Amino acid sequence: MLNFTSLRVFLLLVFVLGCVLNQTVYAQDENTVLLYTFEASSGDVVTDLSGNGNDGQLMGSTEWGGGKLGSGLVFGGNGPRDFVEIPDSDSLDLETGLTIEMWVFLNTASSAGGTGATKESSYKFGPRHDRKVLLRMTTTSAGWVEGILFSDTVLQLNKWIHTAATYDATSDVSKVYIDGELDAEGTIGGDIVLNDRELWLGRGSNPFLDGKIDELRISNVARTQKEVQQLMNLGIDGVLAVTPQDKLATSWGKLKKDFRK
Repeated sequence: MLNFTSLRVFLLLVFVLGCVLNQTVYAQDENTVLLYTFEASSGDVVTDLSGNGNDGQLMGSTEWGGGKLGSGLVFGGNGPRDFVEIPDSDSLDLETGLTIEMWVFLNTASSAGGTGATKESSYKFGPRHDRKVLLRMTTTSAGWVEGILFSDTVLQLNKWIHTAATYDATSDVSKVYIDGELDAEGTIGGDIVLNDRELWLGRGSNPFLDGKIDELRISNVARTQKEVQQLMNLGIDGVLAVTPQDKLATSWGKLKKDFRK
């Protein structure tokens, strides 16, 4: 028989566990199509944690180095033509919505635009020559030249900055977030036009990133500002510390066992 004090403690533990689990549903769910922590310290393959098998191949002289949180990838710019190449897959066909989130560290400005994540002629997001970031898409309503949203903020050099972009084909609204804050918003319209091209990190069609990338998530929906801020503040490992699918039974069982002591 539980006394009143024990019951209150028990209910408090249930509440805390519920809050933790509620925080973790955003990082790896059915809408996450690619998830990189870049915590491998060697080798030439970047492992996708989303479960979709979108592993990336390091190209040029791309190398592992210090990231925002642990390890990251270091790109040397146009000289060595460093980038990561991810083969095309159905999961990377982001037709009705997208979110691209990453930490970026710029050594110098890019020679052109979209040196973060690029599926050329379908969608791309990343820094450009003026150190603003752009979201560019080809949609059923806008061509590759017209379907663009620029950030208002100019990114500082030699500093880690969190960047994110979203698009919702239902509302036609595109957004850019800098360090978790809404920085620019616009209307593009239409579904994203799909293609069979590979996905690149650290390059566009011609420009290459001179800097570093860490903590990358791509989703097939427009994430909310709360979700963007959560991943930025906790990091992928922090958000995935407890997952409802894998650890609920273990956590709940341990909670009950500890409570009975």
